[in-house]
Amino acid sequence: MSELDGLQLLRRVVRSLPLGDQLDYVLRELATATNCSVLLYDSGGELLGATGEAPIAMIWEVALESEGDANARIGRWEIRVRRATSGTGPFTLVFARKSDAPLRLDGDVVDAAEIAVAALLGMARGADIRRIRENAELLETLELGVSAAREHRFWPRLVEFGFVAHAPFVVVVWEHPDEALRGAEFIGDLMDAAPVDMPLLVATRLIRAASDEIVHAIVPDSPTAFAWLDSLAAQGLFLGASRPVSRLDGVPNALREAELAQRVAAERQEAYQLRFGDEHSSGELVDFGAMSIIDWVTCQAAPGELRTRRRGVLEPLQGNAELCETLVTYFASGGSVQRTAELLYLHANTIRYRLARCGELLGGEVDDPMIVSELVLVLRAEILATRARLEAATARPAVTPG
Repeated sequence: MSELDGLQLLRRVVRSLPLGDQLDYVLRELATATNCSVLLYDSGGELLGATGEAPIAMIWEVALESEGDANARIGRWEIRVRRATSGTGPFTLVFARKSDAPLRLDGDVVDAAEIAVAALLGMARGADIRRIRENAELLETLELGVSAAREHRFWPRLVEFGFVAHAPFVVVVWEHPDEALRGAEFIGDLMDAAPVDMPLLVATRLIRAASDEIVHAIVPDSPTAFAWLDSLAAQGLFLGASRPVSRLDGVPNALREAELAQRVAAERQEAYQLRFGDEHSSGELVDFGAMSIIDWVTCQAAPGELRTRRRGVLEPLQGNAELCETLVTYFASGGSVQRTAELLYLHANTIRYRLARCGELLGGEVDDPMIVSELVLVLRAEILATRARLEAATARPAVTPG
């Protein structure tokens, strides 16, 4: 091809971009013009698009070691590698053809291909940034409060994001432990990883929304959405979800519910770390509407006041770690003396003695419903953490001596 042909190729590709899968269209046009399979990788070797049946993994291994512009051979495949950069970062464009002769592509053709791909990736990046910004702006407005009289102005915007007008939805919040994964790239990846048929509003650090949580989201009240949230919890995240709402003026209250539910999840993780010195291998999704009445009562109390009252209830046991450990294990094991003895490697009579001693210090019996309810209320996080540890140990496959 002459320089004019390369320019004509670039014009034809750019001017004829469809509304649909533009990247696939560009790669197919380049493949037709060069009579090659065309492959596009990101900086980490993830395949962004390809045409033909070239050996994807082997080509990337060779391309990774190539200079910015190089030819190479893989078996019967001749390849031309062009490494370049766009607004989204580095990318690698590869032309591949089965041939016994070296693959010869004019530099202007490869240049035109690089320009077309870089422009398209830049356009996609711009679209992603706009989508993320629009997500954040709408979510922040809803969390600040939309009056019933103004709802009709905002439901059409939600419909644009895939929501069904007036259908129930839930507000979800969580913290992300990795500072590097809280920016626009993290939100873009989160959107891309969500189920295709699931509407999603998600943003990070909404300063004006009066919430300390890192990630905020609105998802439909659907099995698909909750399955996705459960998958996030399985990755080690601790999330809180509100009760379903279908009125936009209910979003601020739903946000508060989600925050309270997330506090429950975070407190359980904190208790687990304090008791066992390591992090729970799995996170948790706490649904405000489904939480126990104990969690519901305690999460609504002011944290400082709750800690003060908790210290007051447990003060008679202060300084006696053995008694506290026995109580927590006893409740975590369902009130079984025998099971508690097995878990603490003690005789059952020792457990009975300790429980009786706890009763004396607390002014009653540990099986008195009023004392039990108060102890479970203040020790609930430790009890659940211990129960989680026991369940994990029970689920762990037994090791057979070799």
